[in-house]
Amino acid sequence: MYRSKNFYVRVTGDLALFTSPQSKAGGERTSYLVPTRQALTGIVDGVYFKPSIQNIVTEVKVMNRIQTEVHGIRNLLRNGGSDLSYISYLHNVEYLVKFHFIWNKARPDLQQDWISKKHEAIMTRSLDKGGRLDLFLGARECHATATGISEKEYKDSVSFYDEQEVDLGLMFHSFAYPINEKDSLRSYFTTTRMINGIIKFKAQSECEVENVLSAKGIGKRNGMKTVDEEFLEYEQWEKEGK
Repeated sequence: MYRSKNFYVRVTGDLALFTSPQSKAGGERTSYLVPTRQALTGIVDGVYFKPSIQNIVTEVKVMNRIQTEVHGIRNLLRNGGSDLSYISYLHNVEYLVKFHFIWNKARPDLQQDWISKKHEAIMTRSLDKGGRLDLFLGARECHATATGISEKEYKDSVSFYDEQEVDLGLMFHSFAYPINEKDSLRSYFTTTRMINGIIKFKAQSECEVENVLSAKGIGKRNGMKTVDEEFLEYEQWEKEGK
């Protein structure tokens, strides 16, 4: 199976909210202390994604000391009144993320778009430009900034949690989205450990807990740009100095 080279990105933000599912029911959300793999995949997809590839986040290095701050949010009620709820955010975060991509085997109809060198070149350029879409740290109010870094920068950067081992307990890992009408949306949870500031993410098949949430088939969209068209656009933008 094809596997791209590893890519590395620095992600920073003033606030982050990786909501713990246990806190959703009461309306007062609380963040996990570290990002989930699903949240980081969303950020990487915002840098560069196409249906013909699948981005795989393998590691994250937590650079800053974990700090939380509570914000009071006033929610409007249907009866015209309001209610005050509290959200526990992470504050002043910085993460170094290691990832790669593989071909999306669920879309064999897109094999003509499996051109590795061009996808890798576009990913590198997208990292240099800070991504193609707006990036968020778990919630839309938590804006993120992404900057591509080298493998050496990733390895040489020292985490606040260097020479420490932290047991984070059972955490949400990721979703497995249905690829046809017979599949179901599934969620995965796993025990998580941070060693020297680094969390190495398991594959979904290695997660201890799997939940079936709902049956919701995903349709296929037409009109996708080919990687050749994407590559030519980037070359044109570079000529124009964009």
